[in-house]
Amino acid sequence: MSDSASNLVAALERELLTLTAVHEALQGESAALAEGDTANIDTAIATKNAALQAHQAEMNRRPTGDVSEAVKADLDALQERLATLAKDCQDLNRRNGTLISKLSDRTKAALNVLQGTEEMAVLYSASGVEAASGKGSRVLGKA
Repeated sequence: MSDSASNLVAALERELLTLTAVHEALQGESAALAEGDTANIDTAIATKNAALQAHQAEMNRRPTGDVSEAVKADLDALQERLATLAKDCQDLNRRNGTLISKLSDRTKAALNVLQGTEEMAVLYSASGVEAASGKGSRVLGKA
């Protein structure tokens, strides 16, 4: 194997390691989001960002050049593993985005209840009279 081919294989293997770290960080972020623990979420996001920066730096170091046909099979296998792992990372990141959106919606709803600004559906009393409209009736307090 030529020096350029071995350098490329080594670079792809390092990228695979850093992408694996990104994947693990995304899994940690997912677990923290599912738990709803703010401290763990902040730590997980910091870990994910560091892993993403390390992976980007490794990708930027990838050497370029032609390689022999004998090495192409090894390179193709490594690139396939990278592509599969990158797809898994995208899926996890999308799922984490959905979890963040749900947590945000839940937080907004809780704030609306606390502030007395929640939107209430029109409900009827037992006598069939329309209940009061406007702000929610679950006001917990006013400052």
